[in-house]
Amino acid sequence: MTEITYEVKPQDLIAFNEHLAFETAAMKKVFRRHQGQLPGFMVLVSLLLWFYYRDTLSALYVAALALAWGFGMPAYLKWSMRKQFERFYSEDDRAAVLGDFALRVEPGELVETSKSGETRTPWADVLRIEVTKRYAFVFVSRDSALIIPRANVKSGNLHEFVKAADECIERAEAG
Repeated sequence: MTEITYEVKPQDLIAFNEHLAFETAAMKKVFRRHQGQLPGFMVLVSLLLWFYYRDTLSALYVAALALAWGFGMPAYLKWSMRKQFERFYSEDDRAAVLGDFALRVEPGELVETSKSGETRTPWADVLRIEVTKRYAFVFVSRDSALIIPRANVKSGNLHEFVKAADECIERAEAG
């Protein structure tokens, strides 16, 4: 049995929601539009102003606006999204999701221990595990997961846990 203990903080909950949001095609399209397409169009207008009208000052203003839009708008969108995620969860939801947790891999199920008790999830109900640079997410449905922040793992080896959990998920899918 592989076991890890860790702590989930409010910023981890926001990071999970960002992870889900940035995986959607609609959000990728919005960011692509604001990072590349609109600034690219503005640069073309700037080049038109500079080459055709010989208006250097206006061309520089439009080019500066394109740069500001390309870097500023995605940053603003991320900031706005984070504020929305913070308002999304009630205090009761936060109390249930935040705090100290322990996860244990057992042959038939994943056991989660928290301040509210012990929860046993059959491996057939665990969809997948996604590992990022800062987190591991154990998805139990399409849009909900157990959040494991790498920096807040207090005991146990996260790499061994993920490997053992992946093996159990594969066995559950096969049989």
